Amino acid sequence: MSTFKINIIAGPLWNNDEAQKLGGRIAAAHLGKFTGQWSTIVEGEMSVIEVEYSTQPTGSSEYALDVLAGPIWSDEDAKAVCPAICASYGGTWNGQWTTVVEGKMSVCGCVFKF
Repeated sequence: MSTFKINIIAGPLWNNDEAQKLGGRIAAAHLGKFTGQWSTIVEGEMSVIEVEYSTQPTGSSEYALDVLAGPIWSDEDAKAVCPAICASYGGTWNGQWTTVVEGKMSVCGCVFKF
C-alpha cells in the first residue's frame, strides 16, 4: 500500500515538546499519523504538522462529516466539486451537500473510513 504526506494547520506550536505532544492528536483527528515533523509558518501565530496517510483507507468503521467547500451553486456544481473536496480530507463524497451561508459557503457530505 502506498502512502502520502501533507501538512495540516495546527495553530501556534511554541516548541518541539508541544508539537510532539499535540501532533498525534491533531493527526488522529484527521485520520492520519503524525510523522514527528512540524514547522512554524507564521511566527507566533500558525504552525503545521506533517501527517501521513495511506492511499486507500481500509478501516471497518466509517462516519460521515460535512466539510467546508466554498460556495456551491447547484447539484451539477456539487458533482464537480465535492468529490475532490472530500478526497482532500481523505474521504469520499456521499452525494450530499448544502449551503450554510447563502452565496458564500457550502458543505459537502464526506464519508471517512478508519
